[in-house]
Amino acid sequence: MKKIYKIQFIALLVIFASLSGCKDFLDQPVQGSQALSNYFSNEDECLKALTSCYASLSPEDWWENDFFYLVGDICSDDAFKGNSIENDQRDFGDLARFNINPQNEWIEYKWRYSYEQIYRINLVLENVPSAPISDALKTRIIAEAKFLRGFAYFELVKNFGGVPILLEPLTADDPPQTRASESDVWKRIEEDLSDAADELPMKSEQDAADMGRATKGAALAYLVKAYAYQSKWSEAEPLAKQIASTGEYNLNDPFDRVWSVNNPNGNGSIFEIQNTYDETWDAGSALPAVTRSREDGGWGFCTPSSHLDNFMTGDPRRNSTIIKHGEYVDEDHPEYDTSLSENETGRINRKYYLAMNDRAAQDEHKRSPLNHILFRYADLLLLHAEAAWHNSHESEAISSLNAVRLRVGLGSISSSGEQLLIDIYNERRMELAMEGHRYYDLKRQQGISQPNHPRIKEVMEGFVSYNLGSNNDYDKGNDKGILFDIKVHTLLPIPQSEIDLSQGSISQNPGY
Repeated sequence: MKKIYKIQFIALLVIFASLSGCKDFLDQPVQGSQALSNYFSNEDECLKALTSCYASLSPEDWWENDFFYLVGDICSDDAFKGNSIENDQRDFGDLARFNINPQNEWIEYKWRYSYEQIYRINLVLENVPSAPISDALKTRIIAEAKFLRGFAYFELVKNFGGVPILLEPLTADDPPQTRASESDVWKRIEEDLSDAADELPMKSEQDAADMGRATKGAALAYLVKAYAYQSKWSEAEPLAKQIASTGEYNLNDPFDRVWSVNNPNGNGSIFEIQNTYDETWDAGSALPAVTRSREDGGWGFCTPSSHLDNFMTGDPRRNSTIIKHGEYVDEDHPEYDTSLSENETGRINRKYYLAMNDRAAQDEHKRSPLNHILFRYADLLLLHAEAAWHNSHESEAISSLNAVRLRVGLGSISSSGEQLLIDIYNERRMELAMEGHRYYDLKRQQGISQPNHPRIKEVMEGFVSYNLGSNNDYDKGNDKGILFDIKVHTLLPIPQSEIDLSQGSISQNPGY
């Protein structure tokens, strides 16, 4: 499969026939157009339609989806909005501060482009079964499409709770939609991922040209995560162990190679968005440019907090996660300048950082060649550890936890009881920092000091106290998190524009 995911589903047809002499081609009548009624007529068209579904993971420009992947960091204790220019992406800063309302543009974008992806997927699922292609190719395309639909609804439910479930392409003639219950959305996700896993190949069975497509391991791994979000620990633990036992994934890549642009689809990669630099197509990621220092040609968003930096002190993963102002990075940046006058924390995300020679030569903000890893093996092992703990299988939990620690040269942990759960939580923060998971982990995890609330309540209270009372160097006194309300902010609001379009049939989340 080509790595250029951003080719749109229905290409524009450029017709040169009948153009002659000095006539302006703009004056010519339309010679032809592509319609759905005659699409899906061969293998190439069916595969292009599927490619458009993958393209929706990271659409044409930075604001369509890439930017929202940062919400999992900025809405936690790991990061701030970053760019301190007051009017630069104000709504993004409001998300970080939990000053959130249904008119926030980034919430609208997430909803819109998730449903655009679902629309494309449903077109594929509606039309491919009757397409004149082989049964084997039909099975493969349908399985990949179901995986992507499961992923799309996973993104929606973890942000909004219950949402409308669309299983066919929506038309203008359809009645206004209503929200399904959160449990029904999870059921839909489980069904799509299970169906996909039944037909998809293992990663090791893929041809090199197909690397990056959905696999059986990816479908099952997301099913594990779906179980974890629902606290279905008895289902999550054995499934995670099953995936690990296949030997399809390992931790053999050194930690500083996990996010290397020169290590796409590495040993521990379960699913990642494929990106490449191409002078013609806008085919790359926006994340490296969006998160890099403004002094280094970036935009300065989503900067790691000193709270995270201090938490990681002494951990071997710290230097592959955070770049602090003045630190050595490479020969081109011996004393990195984070643009302090425009940076909330004096830090940037090292995982998305690209060296000068690895950057796109032009229009870099949406052409960076770094793949975006959405799920990796260490994440799966730590989910297994968490599930095993909840199932009172502490030895199993310790084994998976220590496998992650061993990769970076840390000693084994042999704790038990509540302390073991804390150790698992801490390891997730260390291992997955600045990869967009923290906010969502904190929402689904049980509290330690406040067990009757999701863990995010105690964590954000501690984060506010830390910033207001500490003497840390850059972000001290920042009251981010002071507006957090456990009764409201475990879900984002439904975009007001969608409620209006539905004529009120779609209801709003509590507190908004």
